[in-house]
Amino acid sequence: EGSVHVEQVLDYNKDLDHLRDRLLYSLTLEAQKRVETSPLSRREIIRRLGTSPAQFYRLLDQTNYSKSVDRLVTLLQALDCDVRLSVRARPA
Repeated sequence: EGSVHVEQVLDYNKDLDHLRDRLLYSLTLEAQKRVETSPLSRREIIRRLGTSPAQFYRLLDQTNYSKSVDRLVTLLQALDCDVRLSVRARPA
C-alpha cells in the first residue's frame, strides 16, 4: 500500500546485518572527514595502513559493505583517532 508499519521498522533495526551496515556507514563517514582534515598525506596514511591505494579508497567508499569494522578502526587509529563504542540498555 506504500506504507511502512512501525513494527516493521522496529524489526528491521533489530536485524544484525542492518546494525553492522549502520556501524560501517558511520565509521566510514567519520574516516572520510578525518582523512580530509588530517595533516597527513594520503600516501602516508596508506603507508601506515600497510595497504594499497585501491584498498584505501575502498575503505572510504560508504557504499562498500564488504569491508571490515577492524580495517576502519585501524584507519581511524592511523589518523590518531580514539574510537569508542557506546552500548546502552534498551528501554522496556
